[in-house]
Amino acid sequence: MLKIKQVISLLGLVLLVFAASLQAESRLLDRVVAIVGEEALMESELRDRMQMVRAQISDRGVRVPPDEVLREQVMERLVLDTIQLQLAAEMGLRIDEQTLNGTLNRIARQNNMDMNQFRQAIEADGMTFPAFREQIRQEMLISQVRQRQVGQRIQVSQVEVDNYLSSPEALEEEGREFRVGHILIPVVDNPSPEQVAQAQEKAKELLERVESGEDFRELAVSASAGDEAFSGGDLGWRTALSLPSLFADRVVTLQVGETAGPIRSPSGFHLIQLLETRGGSEHLVQQTRARHLLLTPNALRDEEATQALILQMRERIQSGESLSSLAREYSDDRATRQSGGSLGWVSPGQMVPAFEEAMDQLEIGEISQPVQSRFGWHLIEVTERRESDVTDSMRRQQVQQVLSERRFEEEVQNWLREIRDSTWVEIRG
Repeated sequence: MLKIKQVISLLGLVLLVFAASLQAESRLLDRVVAIVGEEALMESELRDRMQMVRAQISDRGVRVPPDEVLREQVMERLVLDTIQLQLAAEMGLRIDEQTLNGTLNRIARQNNMDMNQFRQAIEADGMTFPAFREQIRQEMLISQVRQRQVGQRIQVSQVEVDNYLSSPEALEEEGREFRVGHILIPVVDNPSPEQVAQAQEKAKELLERVESGEDFRELAVSASAGDEAFSGGDLGWRTALSLPSLFADRVVTLQVGETAGPIRSPSGFHLIQLLETRGGSEHLVQQTRARHLLLTPNALRDEEATQALILQMRERIQSGESLSSLAREYSDDRATRQSGGSLGWVSPGQMVPAFEEAMDQLEIGEISQPVQSRFGWHLIEVTERRESDVTDSMRRQQVQQVLSERRFEEEVQNWLREIRDSTWVEIRG
């Protein structure tokens, strides 16, 4: 019969073996799946992202592709996101809690929920709310990086505005909206003829599968490299003006359900499908007369310092100074600085979303809290509102804004390819 000390010794040995087994299993479950620059991506990160993407795909009523297909797609997106977040860190970009909470509240309202209901819905999809918050924070950082890096490349001349306003596209399609599906088969930077041919052949094969009856959205999820792949390739409702220019001419000729492509661009080969159309336009719009003060982070003043300075500016206005006088002295918006930050009459859709949403919530004479946009930090003051017909001058402003957005979307794909090619990436499985 074993003595008490022997039993205890054996039990201790068993526990040590069991603990070692658990540690080995843990290491297997969370191994390195990729190296991006000097950063390791872990299996747990990939697994969590795949879970989130599965829920996103299912919510849209699209069949989830096989795990091996989804894994490859999610891995590439995770690599690109990591590169962009690394750039955000290098640039000193941050998303403060107030801005993040405001974005989360806006998402909840758009889904007709309060925050408690929204939290429950997120957790019902199998994701913790802190993880969801962090995902939204990262998406906001990535958006800022893109706006800073790509936005400075975009310029729209008055000649381009004139050319568009006189085009058949503008004359015939004003007020009509299109919902478009999109699939992108990418090519690398400076591709060889063989690489171009391979990408084109893959795009043709996907087109044949769509024409033979396969679901366009499911193919977008499993094969597209576009930003909207996990939404089934859905670009949302767009006017012909706000569609990427290489799509616009094709879209206006399609019938609902028809697919066009492959369409060649520097980023690769595209397939587009017209999902729905709707028409009609309003003749009267509510316009807002506003002014703003803009502070933009720079080499001498990072994001945190810029936010602190804009708060000081607001305190000075609350103490009796005028926004217009401070804008003349401090604003980084050269176009409005001399006029005290005056933006004139602003129509819906003319300003970036964060700015417009904050402006629309202000009472006349009220000064906004600091508002963050891709341009930096704003203080906004509304001075007047009116109902008005859309004039030629406003139409020109809208065209210039949307042409900029259109070119931005096209340039983002080129930029993503550039940063992907210039970053050392090792995929380990």
